[in-house]
Amino acid sequence: MKINLNGKWKNQYNSEMDLTVTENRVSGTFQTAIGQPKFEEKFEITGKINANVIAFMVDFEKYGSIACWTGRFELDEMGPVIHTMWHLSQSEGGEEEQLAKAILTGVGTFRKP
Repeated sequence: MKINLNGKWKNQYNSEMDLTVTENRVSGTFQTAIGQPKFEEKFEITGKINANVIAFMVDFEKYGSIACWTGRFELDEMGPVIHTMWHLSQSEGGEEEQLAKAILTGVGTFRKP
């Protein structure tokens, strides 16, 4: 299976990433449609691929959070798709209740628009 990961991808939240893959390294930009950053802001993506699995991260810099995605890419009846699980870590305060809310986890599906 050969899937071209280069180019634009959009997830179910309408966030977008523009990927460049060189050998097994992933780079590019990410624009989030949810949370504090405005959609126009672009954040750097860094990551790796191995066979049909992928891992990448985005540092949301001044917003005090980092998101990491791991997943796999494949072809389905609709075309190329990247199925992921993500973790978003936020630099919340030190109280135990805040720490419990400081790491969010979810699933995401990216497709070429």
